[in-house]
Amino acid sequence: MVFRFTHNISKLVVCTCLLMSCNEGQVTSIKDIQIVWATDYSEDGLDFLLNKNTTYIYPDSSTVLKEDMFFCTLTDQDYSLAKDILKNYFDYYLYDRDCYTNDEPYRLRKYFRQYIGFKMKDSLYVYVNLYTHYPIIPEPECLCTISPSQNILVFQENGGKNYGTAIIDISNKKVIFFKMSNADSNYVAGHYSNQELEVLFPHLNKQKDNINHE
Repeated sequence: MVFRFTHNISKLVVCTCLLMSCNEGQVTSIKDIQIVWATDYSEDGLDFLLNKNTTYIYPDSSTVLKEDMFFCTLTDQDYSLAKDILKNYFDYYLYDRDCYTNDEPYRLRKYFRQYIGFKMKDSLYVYVNLYTHYPIIPEPECLCTISPSQNILVFQENGGKNYGTAIIDISNKKVIFFKMSNADSNYVAGHYSNQELEVLFPHLNKQKDNINHE
């Protein structure tokens, strides 16, 4: 069972003013990217509760939820519980302390974590998307940065342990699904394909289209 969600980075320290102020300026090249890492933030700046009213998708345009799954709003109590369950899972159940292997993920501290609640057959679950880094594009015209679209998942199919997925069963207070991205020995952290960047930064593409039509 594999579920797909996205990332809401609106709470990260990035300037979104460019959506309003930089449309008339020079369009930044989509290749001029910088990488933001979870390790650059304090521990309390890594968890994000996602908006249930957004349709989250992957760069390949796959939607997140299946037909029998429905977004729902997490209460503060459920959100706090989900964070505690995930931390406990990483601290006490995930690792084989006597035989560490490369297949094991990094410690939780190295991941951004996005949470969203959904119901399936009247049971409450929390999907968690984990990733170590995401791209931003500097915009010198307004001295700010462009961050990925809020309804697109920052994810790479073969990103190894830089990307992970967890499903938490709130009622039973346990992680019922956990998976790292498929390992790829040739993967280089921070390298995004042109297709992924075009989806992660759709407003840049719109700006380019507008300029081309002028």
